[in-house]
Amino acid sequence: MNRKRIGHDWEFGFNEPVVVLFSDKEVAVKRLADGRWHAFSKNCPHQGADLSQVDIIDGTLKCPWHGLCFDTATGNNLTNECSPMDVFAISVVRGEVFLSEVASEETLVRTYLCRYGWDRRTGRFKSLEDVTYAKGDKCVGRTARGIERLTILNESSHTIPGNETGTITGTYHPEHHHHEDLRLKLTTHLENSFQAQQLDTEILHIEVLIDQQVIVHYIGFDQKALGPLCVSTSHQLGISISFCRAEFGNGGIP
Repeated sequence: MNRKRIGHDWEFGFNEPVVVLFSDKEVAVKRLADGRWHAFSKNCPHQGADLSQVDIIDGTLKCPWHGLCFDTATGNNLTNECSPMDVFAISVVRGEVFLSEVASEETLVRTYLCRYGWDRRTGRFKSLEDVTYAKGDKCVGRTARGIERLTILNESSHTIPGNETGTITGTYHPEHHHHEDLRLKLTTHLENSFQAQQLDTEILHIEVLIDQQVIVHYIGFDQKALGPLCVSTSHQLGISISFCRAEFGNGGIP
């Protein structure tokens, strides 16, 4: 497999594109703030627009000319309106960065683009089971936040391992999700605590994951006071909670 050294990792700033020549093709290389790397054709396969300056959001990028969206793991156009863009593999060995062709089919993993979380975030999840899911199916997946419900957004693809948000662990069943009593109990407890400590904080939503991990989405600016409150509430109620400050864009839901 063709492979080329393209520099040291310190030469690649976070979210700053670097364009290199590889096999007579211009390739845009991006190192994201979370440490993941992406490499893809500099030009859109539709009409040649420059994709190197486009932000990668939830594993996809959007062409600035015609709005076509591409999956940076597979290169597929998400609406099948044009050919896929070329994608490449990045490996970092002792600080040296190498660019290579996409791995062979045998080394790829089956993944699905999924929606998860109260705030409807998206991510690519790998499936280790010999089960095929269809668009709209409900699944259970493991993320860095815990065990939570997923909704399949597209058919499976085979992608390079290492850029997944999490792993699909099985099919979702409605009995997984009975948490209204816990939400009510926690809401009452936290609102009383906010009032007692005179915190300028408001709960937007309490998200209870399948494994009982609790994420409190809030608005406000008293972030330092929430650390001790998180610990004390976890001990008092016997649950594991964390706070997530909501960020709004253009006045919409986060």
